[in-house]
Amino acid sequence: MELTLRAPGRTDPRVAGAAVATAFAATAVAVGAAAAVDPLAVAVAVAGVALVAVMTLKVEWAALAFVAVEPFEGYLESLSGTAVKFVGALLFLAWLVRLLTRTAPAQVRHPVALAIAALFVSLLAATALHANGTSGAAVAARYLSFMAVALVLLDCMRTSLSPRRVAAVYVSSCTAAAGVGLAAYLAGEGGRASGPITDPNDFAFFLITAVPLALYLWRSAERGRHIFLAAAGLLLLTTLATVSRGAMLGLVAMIGYALCTRQLRLRAVLATVGVLLAGVLAVAGFAPALVQRSLSNKQHVAAQNVEDRFVTWSMAAEMTADHPLLGTGPGGFGANYSRYLRGRVTDPSQLDVAHEMYLQTSAELGLVGFVAFGSVLGLGFAGARRRATDGSGSADLGSAVCTAFVGMLVAAAFLTEQYYLPVWLLAALGAALDPVR
Repeated sequence: MELTLRAPGRTDPRVAGAAVATAFAATAVAVGAAAAVDPLAVAVAVAGVALVAVMTLKVEWAALAFVAVEPFEGYLESLSGTAVKFVGALLFLAWLVRLLTRTAPAQVRHPVALAIAALFVSLLAATALHANGTSGAAVAARYLSFMAVALVLLDCMRTSLSPRRVAAVYVSSCTAAAGVGLAAYLAGEGGRASGPITDPNDFAFFLITAVPLALYLWRSAERGRHIFLAAAGLLLLTTLATVSRGAMLGLVAMIGYALCTRQLRLRAVLATVGVLLAGVLAVAGFAPALVQRSLSNKQHVAAQNVEDRFVTWSMAAEMTADHPLLGTGPGGFGANYSRYLRGRVTDPSQLDVAHEMYLQTSAELGLVGFVAFGSVLGLGFAGARRRATDGSGSADLGSAVCTAFVGMLVAAAFLTEQYYLPVWLLAALGAALDPVR
């Protein structure tokens, strides 16, 4: 018995065309039937599918959408726990489509990208050594998502997306979030302004990093300049309403750096302080009970917060000393802090984070991960600093990014912020602006 193998022939074009036409017809019938039952829902679904398709094919739009939604993370998560993750996954998918469809390689060859790669390796090693269950997986996923976002933003800003546009979208989104948070604060919904991000300290962290970028846009805009000046004022006023001491110290550090680098004049600083003081007095006159309650609440917990900070910092340092190479793994501080309490506090419910970005990183990823993470920040700042001093048209943006870096680095010494966009956005901006290729 002889068996003959034949190569498959090409599909008849008429058969393929008929199959496609049949699929389109079936889809049209299904959509039409659904529209007859609930036309609004179908219209929203069709618009959503079209938007997702366009963003998948246009990575720049996906990048700007991610930057825009991050300051509203709390609101989105209250609607759907996967909303922000979906936008991040869409951004990464759009980037992969870009890489597969263009001939040029990704423009991520920069020391910041190498530092991110080193951080990625240390994160995998720390996770393999200490998985820490579901909480560890969540922390690792958050690290991975922001590392990917930083690389995508770096590639986009060095090829087809203007860093100025990214800064404008970030400032606009943070300003809108500040307006929502301040309105909720004045409505008496809480003792401290928070709004789109539940924790007032994390909310203030977003706002202060947007202030130097807003002032840069005010100085460089050809039209509508005063809109960005008003945005900077709103960001500052809402930051004061958060009563976040870490953010306040970050603002002071930014002012000092801007004065030393001659980005600001002392007269402008004094005028700004006067305007903010007038705004605070206006708010106090409009809602004196609200302001009094905010100050009372902050004063009530201030001493306890200071004590708790020293406890968490000591525990993070001890974890680093006990596991110096790769740490306790992502999420390891929350998983192990109870073993390091030793009766130092009576209420340990708020001590599951170190409230200090650098010590928590070293406690969870060890000194290897700490050095890699610090290199991401240091190399990003160095790139922005080189742009700020090269005398080019983007020098002012480089100076603004450096100023935002200073505020971020100081504020993060009192907050756990490595899981939030400002850290990674500033690193990507610094790398993208770096004139050294």
